[in-house]
Amino acid sequence: MSPTALSEEWPDAEAYLATEFDVEERLGSKGTASMDRSSALAVGVTAELLAEMGITGSIGVVLGTTSGSSQTQYEFTRDSLTRRKPYFVNPAMMPFALMNSAASQCAIWHGMTGPNTTIAGGRLSGLNVLRYGGRLLAQSRADAVVCGAVEEHSPTRAWLQRHREGDRVLGEGAAVVLLEKPGTPRRTLAEVHRVDTRVAVDGDRRAALAACVRRTLDGANLRARDVAAVAVSAPGADAAEVERVALDDVLGESGEALPVIDPQDAVGDVGAAIGPFQLAAALDTPGWVLLTALDEGGTAGSGLIKVAPP
Repeated sequence: MSPTALSEEWPDAEAYLATEFDVEERLGSKGTASMDRSSALAVGVTAELLAEMGITGSIGVVLGTTSGSSQTQYEFTRDSLTRRKPYFVNPAMMPFALMNSAASQCAIWHGMTGPNTTIAGGRLSGLNVLRYGGRLLAQSRADAVVCGAVEEHSPTRAWLQRHREGDRVLGEGAAVVLLEKPGTPRRTLAEVHRVDTRVAVDGDRRAALAACVRRTLDGANLRARDVAAVAVSAPGADAAEVERVALDDVLGESGEALPVIDPQDAVGDVGAAIGPFQLAAALDTPGWVLLTALDEGGTAGSGLIKVAPP
């Protein structure tokens, strides 16, 4: 996927867009007229996963997001302020203006009767959904859990990004994986061993991420030399530099340069969806792979997966 020029509204901007995903073509016209793009992306990619796995039983869904569809939220709020009466809004838009729209639509469309959860964790969403999904399985709340995250591209998101964090090549997308307990008959692509998160309460994101990575490795009784690769979240120039330096503080102790997996090179800044794209990109590297996340708000996270041989 390569950057695509946006409309005349953003003549100098580019973004990585899922141009082949047409909502009506993929999902049909029934029930999609007012559907936001993030919900449609999540429903579409979940459909592909469930069809491929052929699973039945109590299936849960845990999806990460930044704040839901900012475009739908903006349009719904604008209508309440500009129409003749505040309540003269399109009621069909209301469900899609909610933060949990994508997860709830996945459950409705695919008959998923297990727990249904939305985690608004920014760029830590990918790690947080894996930890949350693992807890659901450990407590036998579901037979399997669809875990992932979604982020749409829209003029509203681009405006918010530009005024909050500066210019950046944005992207959109959804990625999900099926989380199950060990011992299932299906082939296991990777095992999730640990997820840790921290908050840089003193503003030192480098130290927070480094401490988080050390805790993850220590908790798995691993050393830096045991790690086959690291998948980074790459959340922009400044934060990306902090992330790389923090990783070098810990993994540089091995004296060897580790392969770095950076999905942003292929999909752009997909916000909350970066986590599952990191996981998907890491599946080509057998062995222990470290996933890291760093959000501008000061939260840091690291996860450890063991990728099975091909």
